Amino acid sequence: MVVANYFKSSVSKTAHESSRKDLEDLNTKLTDFKINVSGLSQLLRQVNKDIEGIDKRVGKLEEEIDKVHVQMAELKARIGGSKHDEDYH
Repeated sequence: MVVANYFKSSVSKTAHESSRKDLEDLNTKLTDFKINVSGLSQLLRQVNKDIEGIDKRVGKLEEEIDKVHVQMAELKARIGGSKHDEDYH
């Protein structure tokens, strides 16, 4: 009976230590995961800012293109653009 109690106590102590080590490992991995998620979140915020900046620049360029198209239409109208276009096509 003494041997059985010793074995039971030894197994219980080993299991407890193993569980503690597993929990410490899990805690370390969760901390690393939080750091990775935090870094990813920061990267995504920066990407969103970059996309917003690009979108604004594209919008400005589209406005400028529209202005150029209007100016071209006005010039064609002044010089008889439709007749001129037919001669060169």
